Amino acid sequence: MKLVLFLVLLPIIAFSQNGNLKGRISFNNEGLPSVNVQIENSSRGVISNREGEYEIENMLPGKYKIRFSLIGYRTEIIETEIKPNETKILNVVLEEQAFQIGEVRILGDRGQEQSDPRTSLISLNPREAKILPGAGEDVLRTLQALPGVLAPADFSSQLVVRGSGPDQNLIIIDDVEIFNPYRLYGAISMFNPDAVSEVNLITGGFPSRFGDRLSAVLEVTNREGTTDSYFDGRVNASIINANVIFEGKNPFGIKGSWLINSRRTYYDLIIEPFVKRAGLVDENVSFPSFYDVQSKFVFGPFDGHRFLFNAIYSEDGVYVVSGENRETPDSISVDNITKNNVFSAAWHYASENNFLNKLTASYYSNAGLTDFDSQVLDPSLNRDEFEGAISDTLKMYLLGIKFKSDFTFNKFSVDDRITYKWNKNIFEAGVGYDRLETIVDFRFELDPQLQAIISANPEMRAAISSIRDVKAYNRFRAFAQNTFAIGDRFFIQPGLRFDHYEILAKSYVAPRLSFSFAIDPLTTLRAVWGVYYQSPGYEKLVDQNVFFDLSKKFTEQLEAEQALHYVLGIERWISEEWKVKVEGYYKDFRDLIIQKRVPGSKYYTEPIPGRDRRLASSWTRPVSLYSDSLTQIPVNGSFGEAYGIEFLLEKRNITSDSKLNGWVSYSYAFANRYERGEIIPFRWDQRHTFNVVMNYRFNKTWDVGARWQYGSGFPHTTPVGIRPRIILQDQDGDGIVETPVIATRRTFANPITDEAILDIDNGREDRFNARKPAYHRLDIRVTAFVKLFNLDWSFYLDVINAYNHKNVIDYDYDINRNLEIERETDYMFPILPTIGFSVNF
Repeated sequence: MKLVLFLVLLPIIAFSQNGNLKGRISFNNEGLPSVNVQIENSSRGVISNREGEYEIENMLPGKYKIRFSLIGYRTEIIETEIKPNETKILNVVLEEQAFQIGEVRILGDRGQEQSDPRTSLISLNPREAKILPGAGEDVLRTLQALPGVLAPADFSSQLVVRGSGPDQNLIIIDDVEIFNPYRLYGAISMFNPDAVSEVNLITGGFPSRFGDRLSAVLEVTNREGTTDSYFDGRVNASIINANVIFEGKNPFGIKGSWLINSRRTYYDLIIEPFVKRAGLVDENVSFPSFYDVQSKFVFGPFDGHRFLFNAIYSEDGVYVVSGENRETPDSISVDNITKNNVFSAAWHYASENNFLNKLTASYYSNAGLTDFDSQVLDPSLNRDEFEGAISDTLKMYLLGIKFKSDFTFNKFSVDDRITYKWNKNIFEAGVGYDRLETIVDFRFELDPQLQAIISANPEMRAAISSIRDVKAYNRFRAFAQNTFAIGDRFFIQPGLRFDHYEILAKSYVAPRLSFSFAIDPLTTLRAVWGVYYQSPGYEKLVDQNVFFDLSKKFTEQLEAEQALHYVLGIERWISEEWKVKVEGYYKDFRDLIIQKRVPGSKYYTEPIPGRDRRLASSWTRPVSLYSDSLTQIPVNGSFGEAYGIEFLLEKRNITSDSKLNGWVSYSYAFANRYERGEIIPFRWDQRHTFNVVMNYRFNKTWDVGARWQYGSGFPHTTPVGIRPRIILQDQDGDGIVETPVIATRRTFANPITDEAILDIDNGREDRFNARKPAYHRLDIRVTAFVKLFNLDWSFYLDVINAYNHKNVIDYDYDINRNLEIERETDYMFPILPTIGFSVNF
């Protein structure tokens, strides 16, 4: 009996002699959640809670090594001793991990907390993602390698997000909305990765703070200057551009810092002289170039008050004239200049009772002038037969187009936003006002035959006619949202947004609801539902690529475009370095604005059997059929949907001995639009998208990265046949007229030879009836880190499209002598090596 009693009491006696370990883990006096607390050489461990607190119970007495690790922070291993019947208090302060610049990571220094209910969030560390192979050290091009994000083409830095156009993305820098974030006409972005501290992209279901866009939000924050010294700097240069950064702490003992950076391309300084010497262009040609200057000045904190001033000035320019000795029959003259200017002033106040207020006033201007003049070979003719022809002999075969534009988009804004943390809940609210002044003057001069060809092309969505309009209008907004903590694992965020669009004379209320649920410390479930609105405006023309006449008589009949978002996702940390994330989404687009179609006529003819189709007399007399024509009048005439599922597997570097990092992503997606009862694929509908990004650090000197991307083909329209060009003539037959009532219809022909001019027939009702071939390419980057002249240098070789795959951007069609349609393929980037360097001083 005594033996049985002893065996029963033994575990109780043993546990009563054990001890406990508890404490708090922090950074900058803030508790760090999700820290992995592990007993070395043991499987035992815990994860810190939302306040950074942890506790390991029932530890046998003795000495232990405890490992504290969190992504983005230096791992700490601390030796401690546990005594019987004692609860040992061990508080730990972690330091941010200083990673090598060669590391590529999707997320920045801090992972998304489980209490954050935002879905579809991608946080990018720009100072490290700048070395992504093939991205050209560009923030937007780096984002194109992430789930749910596509590039329209190699030449564009625009973002196509989950079945939506680039015009449906809200882009913000330092709390200022930007209409045109592109440089070099879309080739690169305005964001200098060496001067940016934070990049957050929300690809769907964004919270109530953001509005007036249907698809996604990109929020960029420029970093503040260093406070370690009065002067510091960095220089980056490649064969196409260079940028320089100067920064430091404020002089005269004033708290704060300053940072100034500037970038410039030098196609015009290096490439242009070689091309001119080769006689490829005329001496008066100027190659595309851009330069910008960005600055950020910070003063404070002074008793919780900080003052921030941001300024950006940029200019793009190009002047191109075709050389007299060119081999192609076409000629072109382009003179363009575009400017983007930003100035903002902000006051931030943080009190000691968890209250933060941000007041921002800003001015933004995007303006440009364009003078375009071109002579193009009649598309009905075979181009190969005119190669090398003397330009003076080609006049009768050329069609002219002239375009002049002058636009100015000015925006004055004031925003005030508060954040208040009470208990475990976070309340946010804000109001904002925009004053927009837009001036557009677009003037077209087209050859009448070219106008007829364009009107018959279903992929040319815009009716090309001149527009001149001056508008000044206001936008008002307000939002409120609260993140409620229900226990330690469930967080819900209801939100409400109000927008008033003076251009429509209408107001809209958009409710939104999101939640996150911590299934366990390593697994988080998130979901969101929300209503989103977008107003029309000339300022959206840069990404919209469609000309609308937004005169009051048309806009007063419009409704704002609408989208409903549904998103459900789950993510799990497989280990402290590996994370997997799966997310499904559905976007329901309503009241989409398209061009109004008006009743009209089209003319139909068919070949007479047994006759030579080259002759106009071999076609039946044209007859008028009911059809319709596109106008520039905006109407809510379309709706659509986009849905899909995305998979992401990510590997991070946590410890100094970790060498491999990167991610693998796959998207399976659908995007359609519905017009007049027809289902039309979205122009950038891509069914399968696959990205593999890997970076391997061999040692302190050598770093190698690779990126392989694959995408199934975008939709495009193939011709349905050929047809003769039909024109209207007056009764005397001596010219083209504008009034069909007094005109006769005939097939256009040479009056001497009776030879008809035949055009490609693209059809009118069968848009996007085929798919381009699949896109794929491999980019490689090798970086060497060395110390020279007591300075830190890095040298790199970046190769775009390493195996030189020919990716199709578009097709050109013409008709050969046998009346067969021939297709010529236009390709994107070939293999393209780039070298460059950077130095810190």
